[in-house]
Amino acid sequence: MDKTLFQDLPQKMNLISDLFSRVVFSDRDACQDMVRIILGKGFTVTGVTPQYDISNLQFRSVVLDIVAETETKEPIHVEFQIENDDDHLRRVRYCNGSMDTHILKKGQKFRELPDIYHIFITMSDFIGGGRTIYEVFRSVRELDGQLTSRYSVGNGVHEIYINLEIPLGDDSELDHLLRYIKETTTENEDIRFPHIISSVNACRKDGSHMKYYNSHEFFEEGRKEGREDGLREGHEDGLREGKNSIIRKMLSMNQPLEFISQCTEQPVEYIRQIAKEEPMMVHEESSYKREKS
Repeated sequence: MDKTLFQDLPQKMNLISDLFSRVVFSDRDACQDMVRIILGKGFTVTGVTPQYDISNLQFRSVVLDIVAETETKEPIHVEFQIENDDDHLRRVRYCNGSMDTHILKKGQKFRELPDIYHIFITMSDFIGGGRTIYEVFRSVRELDGQLTSRYSVGNGVHEIYINLEIPLGDDSELDHLLRYIKETTTENEDIRFPHIISSVNACRKDGSHMKYYNSHEFFEEGRKEGREDGLREGHEDGLREGKNSIIRKMLSMNQPLEFISQCTEQPVEYIRQIAKEEPMMVHEESSYKREKS
């Protein structure tokens, strides 16, 4: 594989790619812009941890894309998900439990658990309600079977699911931010989130920010996923799914099909078939050839 193929990769990445967003939103001010626009002005971000690793020797470990620390000690977990190949709602459930076990110390009361916020940004409307934003609330079923929210049953867990498939379309700050996350281009920049734009530009210009991509670690990540799947589902199927994961990530970065074909050693037609299953922009081979000239 020709490593020079990847030198300009960050220039074409979109923020829906967890690989790129982890780097961009590791900047505290950029993360503050995002939190303010999605959750409102009541949160002050004091620190950010990208790739927040919660290891578990006995059971499944998790790596969270972004965890923001706040002045009120209420953690905000932000996840960017391109693929729709698992149960995202149960994923958030597992992430929440994993985080709680690391927050509450021995001897503390359960009432000392802080509120926790999960912002799950996906490419597709996996819930299927035909809307952009889904905010989850706990409710009680009455004796007649009707659900009511008149009882106080909140447990401090706040879940917000945002998808890029259904445009918000109201010209709000959030509407423009979601456009920028989906297609991170100068045309979609907006002065209302200047720190995000600044961090994107810094990551694209400063090679030191992009060691993760230049070292091909994200391809190794895909191979690792494939090996793990191979142990569970059969070697060949696992390796194929690992490579498919790489292809989907590169599609989310707006990479031309011919380029992806060279990197993954898969036929263009095979990549085009995967692209049809994903609601994302696809660049054909001809556009790649024009860019190289």
